[in-house]
Amino acid sequence: MTAVEHDWRRTHAVIVAVEQYSGSDGWTLDGPVNDALAMRTWLTGLGVPPENIRLLASPTEGNKAAVEAADRDYRPADGPIIRKVFMEELSSLDADRLWIYWAGHGVQAPGGRWSLLYPETRDRDMRGLDALNLMTLLRTDHLPKRGVDRITVIIDACWQALPLRTHTMVADPEWLTRKPVINKDREIYWMRACQPGAVSKNQQGAGLFTSVLLRQLEAASAGGVAPDLDQVWQGVQDEFVRLGREEGLRQFPTVHISRGHGNGGDIPLGPPPSPLDEQQRRERGKLIHAIGALLGAHPGRAGEVVVGLCEQFTTDPPATTPPSAEELVDWALENPHGTVTLLAELSAQAPVRTEIRKACHVLQNQWLTRTEYAELAGLLERLGQRGRCDLAEAARTLFGLVDLVFHDPARLADALEELLPKPDQLPQLLRVVERFAAVDDGPVAADLRAWSLRCAERLGLKGQLMERRGEATEYAEAVRAAGLAQDQGAPHSGSWGRIQIRLHPSSGPGQRRAYEVWTRRGEDVHALAKVDTPASLEEIQRGLDHLLSRHARTHDTLVEFFVTPTDLELAVHRWQLDADGPLERSLGTDYPVVVRCTELREHQRHLWERRWERACTAGAEDLHWLSAHYETFKQVNGDLQGQEDAPGVVLTSPVRARSEVFNACLFGGVPVLIWHGEAEGAAAQAELETLLRTERLRSLPQHLRKLRSASEADESHHGSHMALLWDDPHRPLPDQLDLSAP
Repeated sequence: MTAVEHDWRRTHAVIVAVEQYSGSDGWTLDGPVNDALAMRTWLTGLGVPPENIRLLASPTEGNKAAVEAADRDYRPADGPIIRKVFMEELSSLDADRLWIYWAGHGVQAPGGRWSLLYPETRDRDMRGLDALNLMTLLRTDHLPKRGVDRITVIIDACWQALPLRTHTMVADPEWLTRKPVINKDREIYWMRACQPGAVSKNQQGAGLFTSVLLRQLEAASAGGVAPDLDQVWQGVQDEFVRLGREEGLRQFPTVHISRGHGNGGDIPLGPPPSPLDEQQRRERGKLIHAIGALLGAHPGRAGEVVVGLCEQFTTDPPATTPPSAEELVDWALENPHGTVTLLAELSAQAPVRTEIRKACHVLQNQWLTRTEYAELAGLLERLGQRGRCDLAEAARTLFGLVDLVFHDPARLADALEELLPKPDQLPQLLRVVERFAAVDDGPVAADLRAWSLRCAERLGLKGQLMERRGEATEYAEAVRAAGLAQDQGAPHSGSWGRIQIRLHPSSGPGQRRAYEVWTRRGEDVHALAKVDTPASLEEIQRGLDHLLSRHARTHDTLVEFFVTPTDLELAVHRWQLDADGPLERSLGTDYPVVVRCTELREHQRHLWERRWERACTAGAEDLHWLSAHYETFKQVNGDLQGQEDAPGVVLTSPVRARSEVFNACLFGGVPVLIWHGEAEGAAAQAELETLLRTERLRSLPQHLRKLRSASEADESHHGSHMALLWDDPHRPLPDQLDLSAP
């Protein structure tokens, strides 16, 4: 599409800017109006009559005056007006060229569709226009058959996949047409600010994509010529590549080009692929022969395959009709996941030989088809960061993978796909998905399971998948039976395991101690450190600070200190992190911290386990308040024997008697024990009643973490003095044989 002389009076435009939405204040945007008016100014500056531009805007109060100054006849950008413009006014358009610009919120809707949200959107009801269907409308007979020979569409909006809870609020986007495409001769240049699942960035009150694009358009249209859009797009590509290299920007605009023949295709952003090495050339030849054999078995199949792949590949198909096997393979190599996708299109009814699968892996280091990969990335986005973190943890548990980046769905999908399957074996990625989905058991997990099954069926490995699914289900049932599903009072999908620390009794002056540290998730235990030489408490704190930063997640990982009965009042939750640095804070504010003690337990283990089962469903009101007057083992034990169903105990005993009270509670199988570290008697009871209230027992570790955080900000707050024994009988210390660190 080269620059040519053009009568701009024969150009029309529809410009949409949505800033104000009906939802909460967080929906408001400040920038789309500025971008839309800048686009309008560029068009009118070239000679497009103002009356040829339909401006639809939903501005903020601060930007309303600017819109009125630019066009007093502008109309609101709500759903009815947008439908009227596209469905009625464009059908009788008398023009040579049409420009469409849209700026506002966009989201990924069910089925991966792109919804450009209307101003009517509310927090729990997100409604918008289907961007993909808009493109279909432009290629039907809705527009006049004669005229409007070129359309340029620019969308500066996110195509963001929302977290699951929010994703369910997205309504199916509105379709403008259900007519088939009949006009493939119309040239369409569709520029989009980002890839599917991604966000569009703003800078200084303007869309970054629009700002870059307008600079290129202005330069290419000097003198009033129609800009060469290929040249414009190359300039946009170059600038975004530079921003990615210099500033780490990960926004990748895309363009779909139809030059008046066929369906057109997407042009990827990025450098051309590197040339093939010697081994890859050999594998390419092998793949060409295999594709040729498949085509030979089904004459005419090549043309059908091209039609299917045009919907998935982003580069132009081979010019030859029908294409040769070599042309199809080279076309596939131009597109990520292309060789596997090509093979899947051709071999749906026949098994693929192992050496051909290997050729695909060698050529592109991928085994998912384009559709499978896109579905996986979308599902990972819907999981949210917490869910992705759990899935990455499942991969670490199963295969020892510790460097998975879970913040970015695409990068996580890439890393998981790099677990290339061995010949005739179920890919490790599918095992990871099955393990995670079995434990999570939520809506996204169900979709992941369906995705996993489709992958296995394509690979001819459904039987292996069902075996692994059964194993994963048994594992999940064992996890739930052991109570892990409710760790820290969070749903099981959010459980991020435990750090277990064994503190040996102090020896010598300064309370120096040996200690060991493990990380535990379910039945998977890994030793992190073993310090045999007694260390000071300050040295232990520094060592734990280092380990926690690498192996725990703030707020989520339960930190358990295993101590002797005489050390139960060691205020480990008040130990300092970054004690000598600018980020000093208490351990118990960053993590839920509890103490544990397994001594004296085995005498009445059945009581311990029975009380723990009760603790999983009980509330703070079910705790037994031990009288402050009981000061001997015999008194406390006698009281507890009459409270065999009590899930735990609150004690307000005087400090001098706590050793006896602790021993009696441990002997009586009490798994949950809470007390005030400094106050006693009535003063302690008043503070504990205020802080506990109606809290669920299973959330106590997290509840106390929040109380401890409050005390950091307010020294008069008693949260920092709250101590908790939280003793899960199903999560003991590892056996002695596992004590040595690697």
